Amino acid sequence: MPSIREFAGALNCSVITVRRVYQDLENESLLRTKQGTGTFVAQVEAGDRENYRLKAAQEAMQAAVQSGKSVGCTEEEMESLFREVLKAIYAK
Repeated sequence: MPSIREFAGALNCSVITVRRVYQDLENESLLRTKQGTGTFVAQVEAGDRENYRLKAAQEAMQAAVQSGKSVGCTEEEMESLFREVLKAIYAK
């Protein structure tokens, strides 16, 4: 992986932002940092990849449902919206 400074420059964003992303990915065991050598993508087992993929989707769905609930949507409305969005995306 590029260095934090190099990546921030290429993305035209803050070094702090890139550092946080690298740290989050390292905390999730997706990156490995070796002092003086650099940052590398970690070798991830197939089962771990599957768990990560499903967890990411679940967290995104939880956030969407929480947003709907906070504006007063009922469970039935949320289910209907979910089905509409699902059909629209998978119809492409």
